[in-house]
Amino acid sequence: MPVYLFTFHAYRSWMPDHPRGFVQRDRGVQPRNSRLADAYDQAAQYPPVVFDDSIQKALVWIAHDVCQRQGWRLHAMATDPTHVHLVVSWRGDPSWQKVARRIKNVGSLALGRRFSKSSGHWFSRGGSRKRVNDRAHFEHLVRSYLPSHRGRYWREGQDAPAL
Repeated sequence: MPVYLFTFHAYRSWMPDHPRGFVQRDRGVQPRNSRLADAYDQAAQYPPVVFDDSIQKALVWIAHDVCQRQGWRLHAMATDPTHVHLVVSWRGDPSWQKVARRIKNVGSLALGRRFSKSSGHWFSRGGSRKRVNDRAHFEHLVRSYLPSHRGRYWREGQDAPAL
């Protein structure tokens, strides 16, 4: 049974002028680049997204709901104004790509409906995923890393989140 840590960033939340650098597709981590950030700003079709508390609350509910409907197990998740982390496992055929895509697609649709935003983007393209290979890594994620985030934290065994 695969277990993954997925990370999805809010749209335009981590730009090339970020002080810690940025990740560029197929090139990995790159140093800060203000000129490229300006070019991205000029080309952007939608404003940046910040996951405020109401959006974070909705993200927890949506992730819990989509995983439950798909028969996947959401072990824990944490939110932040700029991103969301989910620890998810599943049995059967779906690839990690299909699972990640489904969570983001349903998340975007549900957020758009909830916050009356019919066009635009909620998440940056792509996202990251790390396979959780052992129990120690899993325990570190759900007991230390995820709870250290600034937003909401939900862990399996707690009541289902409510909107």
